[in-house]
Amino acid sequence: MQKAILALQILILVIILSISIYLYNYVQIINAEIKVVMSVIEEIQVILPKLSATADIVSSLQYQFEEAFKTLSDLSLFFNGFLELFNQLQGSS
Repeated sequence: MQKAILALQILILVIILSISIYLYNYVQIINAEIKVVMSVIEEIQVILPKLSATADIVSSLQYQFEEAFKTLSDLSLFFNGFLELFNQLQGSS
């Protein structure tokens, strides 16, 4: 009877040890994955200010292009009016 209890205790210890080793390995895998995720997050934190600055520059350029196209449109209207006036003067002569 004592041998059976001893064998059962050893079996339980082996099962607990196996589960402990499995959990330890699983926690190590999770830890490695967390380190990878943290490094990616750190890289993103480095890139975000650069992206923000780039977005500001693009926004500024967009505004400048809108102003330039507005100015070109105004110039086009001016020159068209000037050409019409010139053509009317040519036709009057």
